[in-house]
Amino acid sequence: MKVGIFGGRFDPVHIGHLILARDVLEHLNLDRILFLLSYTPPHKEVSLSFEMRLKLLKAALSMEPSFDVCTIERDLGLEKSYTALVLKELSKSMRTDSLYFIMGEDQFLKLHSWYMPEKIFEIANVVVLKRHEKDIKTDFSGRVQYVNRRIIEISSTEIRERLKRGLSIKHLVPHEVEKIILSENLYKF
Repeated sequence: MKVGIFGGRFDPVHIGHLILARDVLEHLNLDRILFLLSYTPPHKEVSLSFEMRLKLLKAALSMEPSFDVCTIERDLGLEKSYTALVLKELSKSMRTDSLYFIMGEDQFLKLHSWYMPEKIFEIANVVVLKRHEKDIKTDFSGRVQYVNRRIIEISSTEIRERLKRGLSIKHLVPHEVEKIILSENLYKF
């Protein structure tokens, strides 16, 4: 089975995440995609607790039979959730699967600064969501599969800002996610 690993804070998950995941699933003919929810991201802060982001992610994926949530980062209890360590543990629990680690072009350009980036290539096929037509030149460029991504001008930051300002997030997040955010008054700080 071919399984895509799509990691992120998902703070909150939005329609763009789902569209990109569907594109990769279809382009690479994957069997499923695991949304790897960050527990203690080493480079970025989160606005909501892991449990609340998990609740939103489960709601977003509830109607997507090819998409699942992966909570291994929480389950491992690592001080910092480094991708190489998380993928190593994930590959142990999925011995028969071919893993495809999905990352954005912006993160790929910073991959040299990640913890043990070589280990990531030993464990998984690396898939880069390519944003631009131009070639990407890094030490790792020849070792990845590229998927041209559509331009989706939605971000979790924009959604959080809209909520702070009292603006609608309709059609930016799945309906079930919007219901939870509004009913629990999230991101209004």
